[in-house]
Amino acid sequence: MFRSINILISAVGLAALVAAAPARAQDVSFGERIFQEKADCKFCHGPEGDGRGDPRSPGAAADLHKTILNKAQIVETVSCGRPGTEMPHFDKYAYDDDTPCYGMKEAQVGADKPPVPHSTSLTRREIEAVADYVLTTFVGK
Repeated sequence: MFRSINILISAVGLAALVAAAPARAQDVSFGERIFQEKADCKFCHGPEGDGRGDPRSPGAAADLHKTILNKAQIVETVSCGRPGTEMPHFDKYAYDDDTPCYGMKEAQVGADKPPVPHSTSLTRREIEAVADYVLTTFVGK
């Protein structure tokens, strides 16, 4: 009897893992489309995330294979950009009174406010999908 219950529990657990796998792949695929197309991250970071973007890009983009950022930090970086650099902010409300970045509002960041993207702003869901894609595809590889 107990053996049957253990087998059933194991089968249910395996089924849950199998069911979750396609969803994860789908999330990464969505993030890839955002990275490569909508946000055009490849323009600066390169299609392989190695920092070798288009020669017309501002240059000095991070090699995403070498990043030590975790998901929350990547989300913040994509949302808020990097003050004082060419890394744009993809959250159109970044640095507003209701959406401070790095603990700063627009008045505090001043002239160092990151530029708007050359492509388009992203939703929170899209930003998180890009972070998942970067972590899964580039970081440490």
